[in-house]
Amino acid sequence: MDIDDRVDSLYKLARNYPDNRELQEAVAVIKSLRSSQGQYKRWNQQYRDDNSHLKDQIVEISATNVDLQKELDSLTSEMRNLTEEKAKITAEREKVIAELKQIEMEVKVAAHNVRSTKSVYGKLTILWTLVKSLFLDDNWEDFGSIDNNLPSDPDQPQMGSGQSNINKSLLDK
Repeated sequence: MDIDDRVDSLYKLARNYPDNRELQEAVAVIKSLRSSQGQYKRWNQQYRDDNSHLKDQIVEISATNVDLQKELDSLTSEMRNLTEEKAKITAEREKVIAELKQIEMEVKVAAHNVRSTKSVYGKLTILWTLVKSLFLDDNWEDFGSIDNNLPSDPDQPQMGSGQSNINKSLLDK
């Protein structure tokens, strides 16, 4: 006989003998134990549910943390690149400012020399030297070469741009 059957028989005895105080106390103790057991089961289930919920939250927060760390790494890399780019731009700006100051000084010196020179040839020589130093590179005498071998025009294939077509066109005139 299992315990539940024994408890049921005890309840029946307690109903049959309501005046038996020991029997009534035994039933009260059993009811209290069963109530405590039910409460314990509810608390245990609540603990397990809360524990499971907390584990799910930990997994979710860990995944969010990994995503945020990746985003932070990406933003850090982007900020580093932007900082390097800003440093390069600042250096270029400083270089351009220095070049502009150099040009300004050369122009002021040239203007002073032009004012102080009486001959027109001297003034033009000073200006030509200034123009060469500002706008022409070191090898300003080499103007390059003309390329007569142009590709044919796909929009007007009848008008060839090859040397034979040019010579033919010149002979037709």
